[in-house]
Amino acid sequence: MINSDKEQVVIGLISDTHIPSRCQNIPDSIIDDFKKKKVNFIFHLGDHTTIETYNYLVNTFGKDKIISVAGNMDDLSISKILPKKRVIEILGYKIFLTHGEGGPHGIIERLNKKFDLKNYDIIIFGHTHKPINEKREGKYYFNPGTPTDKRFTNLNSYAFLTLTRDKINFQIIYI
Repeated sequence: MINSDKEQVVIGLISDTHIPSRCQNIPDSIIDDFKKKKVNFIFHLGDHTTIETYNYLVNTFGKDKIISVAGNMDDLSISKILPKKRVIEILGYKIFLTHGEGGPHGIIERLNKKFDLKNYDIIIFGHTHKPINEKREGKYYFNPGTPTDKRFTNLNSYAFLTLTRDKINFQIIYI
């Protein structure tokens, strides 16, 4: 369990940064927004690509604030230190983090087939490069999209997840 004593937890969500193949670094506007909103955590949902992106986030925000999973495009330096999935609990919400796999269509169904997600309140993933905000059978499925790759959508994005004991708020920021 994380931060059970707080009234509200703000999490910056980012995924599929693909640095340096899609961009030289995470856009400064995102880092500035995370700082401005005083995020308690940053969840990176995989495809950092290299360890430098992960290290940059750790050096900027501190190791305790960065919670990441490895993606399918991450090199061995990432895959050796980060898990493919994470399970955490914040303010009583059970949260499952993973990158995802396969094409963008049907990803939620694939996640439910691959993992036993029945005991989770929130499932957060990346991989599709498209933001997703869906509620199905009492569970929230969130994907922040990608801040660095416009191949699949016209807009890049990242997100904020704000949790209180009685409310879940997911906000997609388009850039």
